[in-house]
Amino acid sequence: MQGKDEGGTVRSVGRALAIVELLGEHGPLGLEELHYLTGLPKATVSRLLHTLQDQDWLYRGLCDRRYQLRSKRLFGNPSQRFSSRLVEQAAPLLRELSERTGLVADLSFFDGDDLYVVESSIPDVLRKRYPANRLVVGLQASLFHSAMGKACLGELDCAEVQRLAERHQLCGDDLLRAHEQTHHLGFGERTEGSWEYAVRLPFLIRAVALPVRAQGRLVGSIALHWPRDQDSVERVRQRHLVDLAGAIDQLQQSLG
Repeated sequence: MQGKDEGGTVRSVGRALAIVELLGEHGPLGLEELHYLTGLPKATVSRLLHTLQDQDWLYRGLCDRRYQLRSKRLFGNPSQRFSSRLVEQAAPLLRELSERTGLVADLSFFDGDDLYVVESSIPDVLRKRYPANRLVVGLQASLFHSAMGKACLGELDCAEVQRLAERHQLCGDDLLRAHEQTHHLGFGERTEGSWEYAVRLPFLIRAVALPVRAQGRLVGSIALHWPRDQDSVERVRQRHLVDLAGAIDQLQQSLG
């Protein structure tokens, strides 16, 4: 029988609601953070989190393993709700794509001005080579250098690209060239030797990406990336671009 306080309230319900409130206030949090913020034993927090997951209240990130409220439990910011829904719908497809290709699959969200990494799935064969990749979730990706950014630029008209160049204080000509390159290639390709995140990997990467659209608008992109010494862009394009396009097609259908 569940423990009750003197007032007759069920203690575990109150504790679960405290976790929900913290996630609503702070956004994604890990087990250690919730253990610290609630003051509850780690085993108790873990049990409550599993229960909330089973009841479809929480989503747990593939990459950073942090917990967050599911999109249908969020209120307020429509962009935040849609971003969460995008992640939830994409997660099983990213996992399947990364394991099938043996490459890292990254998802980005484009809010109209900036591009953010919102999820990443690392295949088991590469997990030891990416010890810090979980830290990229939530970081801003380059519209100019990243494959994800170039895939998004390719979907925009020249006037919108110019606006983004002014907003980000980038060279409009360079952005337009990246825009044209994506149109020519049919996919976004990472700039060789570039790495825009504060978190650094012990090697350089290559990447290819395609855009994601929903309800008639650009919402982000999905990229496949891999250590540069592992394969060439051309071979990955020939082997896996169809897999990437298929995963995006499924995602776009699920987003309706």
